[in-house]
Order: sequence, then structure tokens, then C-alpha cells
Amino acid sequence: MQLQEKHDISSEKDIELLVHTFYERVQQNERLNYIFNDVAQLDWTHHLPKMIDFWSNIVFQTGRYTGNPYQKHLHLPIKENDFELWFNLFIQTTDELFAGERANHSKDIAHKVASMFIMRMKMDGVFSTDD
Repeated sequence: MQLQEKHDISSEKDIELLVHTFYERVQQNERLNYIFNDVAQLDWTHHLPKMIDFWSNIVFQTGRYTGNPYQKHLHLPIKENDFELWFNLFIQTTDELFAGERANHSKDIAHKVASMFIMRMKMDGVFSTDD
């Protein structure tokens, strides 16, 4: 059996595949599922198109995403290591699906997003300390 060679992120369908696969994994992660589903009570039919727009803007500079993701996360009981979980799932998903310059750029941006959230939440004193 020959393995199919991975390709780079090259279309909107690729972005959709990445976002849907990634957020399926988020929902399967006990901790992240708790934050997104139990606390935020996220409507995935509304959230996923926004995330597709976000990553489409990152990869293809479509200009489709507007908003302030940081502000939308401030009310959630997020701990610093939650970003490590999120980032590791994103890297794993991206690496399993794609290989190339755009895939690497997406992983770099995910790292910057997680790092920025951690830095700002530390500065703002908003990290949850509850177990």
C-alpha cells in the first residue's frame, strides 16, 4: 500500500478540512471540550465558519476575518497550559494533513497566537487558577 504524499494548504477546501479536523479534536479533548462546550456553550455551526475565515485570512490574506479573538476569550476559565493543549492539537492536525510553506506558516501563526494570548493574559491577570 502506497501512502499518498501530503500537499501544502492550497485551497479553501484545505482550510475547511484543517479547521473542521482540528476542532473535532478540540471537542474530543476533555479539557478544551469543557471550555468550549460546557462553559462557552459554543454554537459550532456559527463558530466554525468564523475560524475558516480566520485561517483563510492567515493563509491566503483574504481579509475575511474581522474581530478581536483575545476579547472573546477573556471570560473563559482558561489556564496557561490550555494554550499548550490547543497549540499541540493544531500542530498535530496540520502535520497529519499537510506539508509545505503555507502549512508551516499556519503553525507559526498558531504559535504566535498562543504566545500572545499567554503574554496578554498574564499581564491582565486573567488566568484561571481553579482546578
